Amino acid sequence: MPCTYHLKFGIKIVKLQNVVDQGLDEKIFIRYHIPTFNNRKIQVDTREIQNKNNVSWDESASFECHANFDQIELVEKSNHIAFELRSRRSKQGFGGIMSKSRLLGRGEISWGNLVGSEQMKLEKWVNLSAKGLKLDEFDLPNLLVEMEVQVTRDARLNGKKKCRLTKDCDCVGCEVDIFHVETVVD
Repeated sequence: MPCTYHLKFGIKIVKLQNVVDQGLDEKIFIRYHIPTFNNRKIQVDTREIQNKNNVSWDESASFECHANFDQIELVEKSNHIAFELRSRRSKQGFGGIMSKSRLLGRGEISWGNLVGSEQMKLEKWVNLSAKGLKLDEFDLPNLLVEMEVQVTRDARLNGKKKCRLTKDCDCVGCEVDIFHVETVVD
């Protein structure tokens, strides 16, 4: 039976620079997508805040799961964490329903950059580009992100609790509980 590992992934959305205030009554937020071992993604939204040139979130989240070595290696080689700068009208729609958000910019960090970094920690400015953005008029929005991953061998769970989804997936637990999410807003 393959050995399982315990993964703990922490991410902090620190701040955003070079946001162009378009004079609209909109709030902005960051949406990020974290890949999982079954080709799905976890979507996380930060809180919505008023659009200014330099914005500070200081929001942290951590995710924990169990996986075998092959699953970890596959995610490291073929996946990335995507970050989107989005805006939404400040006023809610009819009946209190939230309006749809609008994509302003997008950027990525590959898992390989994080796992290959010293002590598996990374602090990086992510350029958030969008279609039709004119580079000579203003700077691209930049998002400062801090990430850390810890991988430890999990001997106590090795083969003791198999996934209920398929007989040969070798994951621990099931899809519903594969990620434990904890969010902290400073």
